[in-house]
Amino acid sequence: MQRARMDTDTIGADGAGEGPQRAVPWSAWVTRQDWVRWCWCHMPRSWTQWWVTSCWRQPLQRLLWGLEGILYLLLALMLCHALFTTGSLLLSSLWPVVVAVWRHLLPAILLLVLSALPALLFTASFLLLFSTLLSLVGLLTSMSHLGQAQDLDQ
Repeated sequence: MQRARMDTDTIGADGAGEGPQRAVPWSAWVTRQDWVRWCWCHMPRSWTQWWVTSCWRQPLQRLLWGLEGILYLLLALMLCHALFTTGSLLLSSLWPVVVAVWRHLLPAILLLVLSALPALLFTASFLLLFSTLLSLVGLLTSMSHLGQAQDLDQ
């Protein structure tokens, strides 16, 4: 008796019914493909020699470095342009704020300083008077001890 062969179900791309699949790196997929072998076998020998030799790499590398430098320069110029336009737009939008500060806040600060001026003058005169009184007390105490004053003179 012969058993009937059962085909596996290949409905989805996710491998339904096959269980978990191992992750394969892309390099293994590229080298496993037949088209790579076909291209390698049918490529002219002069092309493979050109690919293997290093004489073509330096000019290409210099070209790529120059292109990279030009791209970085363009990027820097674009950033400077963006910063300049954004900054000028920001400054032009801040100009009304500066005008309002100049009109309203500056007089308020001047009024505050002018109103605090008498208190500052009173404090300064009080400190001057207090230091004068302390000096006078020091002078009087030194004069009351004549023995020490005479010692100091000699």
